Amino acid sequence: MVLPVAPQIESDMREERSRFMTFANFPTRNVLGLRLAQAGFFYTGCDEIVKCFCCHRYYSRWHTNDVIFRTGSFMHAADCAFMLGTDSSNVPMQDGPS
Repeated sequence: MVLPVAPQIESDMREERSRFMTFANFPTRNVLGLRLAQAGFFYTGCDEIVKCFCCHRYYSRWHTNDVIFRTGSFMHAADCAFMLGTDSSNVPMQDGPS
């Protein structure tokens, strides 16, 4: 069972930095929070469950024998605008001063 994420928190997840911050207490150590945040996911705070901010699909099937888990389209809904590159609400982290 997945507990719902508060709507105001979920709307903040459009920002990659906000998504990345949710992984501070993520229990799965073979998965990089930065990579998941860049892939559109945030940690729900429940078990090892992450959720896409755009398509709202949950993912939790981690391969514990992988050194670093691979992210990809298989984690998203087939029509996920973020995955398809048509979403305009994502706010990526800046690499440095502009």
